[in-house]
Amino acid sequence: MDSSSSSSVVSITREQFNAFHSFDRALFTRIVMCLKGDITQSFQVMSFLIYIERVYIRSNLINDLVSLSDHSINTIIDQVMICLRCLSCEHFPTFLATLGNITASSIPWIRSMTGDKLTLGVIHQKRREIIPEMTKILNTICYPAFEDICVHIEMHKERNMHTFSQSLCGQQETSNHLEAGTSNFHEGQHVRADDRTVFLKFSKGYPISEAEVHAYFTRRFGDIVEAIHMGGVGGKDQAMYASMVLRSATKFTINGKHFWARRFIPSHQIR
Repeated sequence: MDSSSSSSVVSITREQFNAFHSFDRALFTRIVMCLKGDITQSFQVMSFLIYIERVYIRSNLINDLVSLSDHSINTIIDQVMICLRCLSCEHFPTFLATLGNITASSIPWIRSMTGDKLTLGVIHQKRREIIPEMTKILNTICYPAFEDICVHIEMHKERNMHTFSQSLCGQQETSNHLEAGTSNFHEGQHVRADDRTVFLKFSKGYPISEAEVHAYFTRRFGDIVEAIHMGGVGGKDQAMYASMVLRSATKFTINGKHFWARRFIPSHQIR
C-alpha cells in the first residue's frame, strides 16, 4: 500500500454520522422530548453515560437503555445527576454533606453496571480524568449528533407559542401575524420554515449573545431575522449554537469571535 492511500482521510456524511449514533440520538430524544428533560442537563447526562459505556462497560449500554421504561430511565438519570454533582464539587466531604438523605452508595445502578468499579468516591478521585473525557464526548458526539434534535425542539416550542397566540388573540389578527411572521415567499412560491433555517455553531470559550447575533445580521443584511433560538448552553451559560433564518453556508466573525453558519437540513425521521 502506498503512502498516499494509507494517509488518506475518510470523510462521512451527516446522515452516516447520525446513523452511527442512532441509539445515542434515540435516548437523547426520549429524555428531552418524552421525559421533558432540560436540554443542558441532558447533554451532560448523555456524555456521562457514553463515558461509562466506553470506559467501564464496553458494550451496547445506550442501546439497552433505549428499550427501558420511562420510570427506569428517570431513575438512572437521577443517579447520573448525583454523579455530575459529585464531579462539580471540589471537596468530597463537602459534597457528601450536601446529599442530605442520599448516601455515598446511592448510585446502585451505576455501581451494578460497572461491577462496583465506579462509586461516588472513585468518581471524585478521577474527576480530573472524567471531566476532560466528558468534554471531548460533548464536542465530538453530543453536540454534532443532537443539534438537529435541539432545533426541532425549538421549532416545536415556536409552533406551540403560535397556537397559544391563536387562542388568546382574534383569529384575523393572528392570521395576519402568522402570514407576516412565519411565511416567506420567493418567486411566488411558499418557502417552509425548515427551508429558511440555518444552524449557527459558536466557538467554545467565546460566548455570543442573542443580541449580538441579531445586531450582526441586521447591521449587514437588513431586517432579515425572523427568530433566533439559542441553545446547547455549556459552561458559564454559554450558548453553543443557535438557529435562525438565512440561506448561505458561511464563516462569520462577531466582535472578533468566530462561528459557522450552514443551512439547516431537518431530519424527517429522528432515530
